[in-house]
Amino acid sequence: MNTLIWAGSILAILTYLPLWKQIRTGKADQNLFSWVLWCILDAIAAATIVAQGGNFLLPMVYTVGSFVTSLFISRSGNKASWTWFETLVASLVLVSMMIWYFSGDKIATIASTLAMLIAGIPQLIDAWKKPQNMPFLVYISYVVANCLSIAGGKNWSIKERFYPVAAGAICFLLTALAARKFWLKPAPTDVV
Repeated sequence: MNTLIWAGSILAILTYLPLWKQIRTGKADQNLFSWVLWCILDAIAAATIVAQGGNFLLPMVYTVGSFVTSLFISRSGNKASWTWFETLVASLVLVSMMIWYFSGDKIATIASTLAMLIAGIPQLIDAWKKPQNMPFLVYISYVVANCLSIAGGKNWSIKERFYPVAAGAICFLLTALAARKFWLKPAPTDVV
């Protein structure tokens, strides 16, 4: 592991701190099941990259971050809801595990990373619909963390750069959608 990979991973874990604080204080309403499923997908990606001897630290940090986030949510009293989308993501978890078993580490890295991207679609939709509620600086921090991990990769292989490129892409989209809050007019409020 080189300095860039460590720097990106440390930045990523530090970026979770504001979210954890918001969950503990009741300012962030998060779905427990979504975070547990993200944790599992990140863990599969990290494990498959470890098995290949690749750039695993960032997905490992995201696994730990998602796990701790899940713990905070479970203690906060937020309602856990299971919708058709959680069923889809749970199916993607199972498919990723089956692909890992039958096709090996490299293909499983691709499958679990793509599943992680699909699991992020509701967040993209929320960023489109309500950019005012999106943590712009947090998303920028994740973009930087992913870029550092990309730069720290040894070569352009699946085990070195696929995960941080994919995670960086979705974080970049979230950042771009969240940035719209600086140009959109706030919704008018009713004055009584």
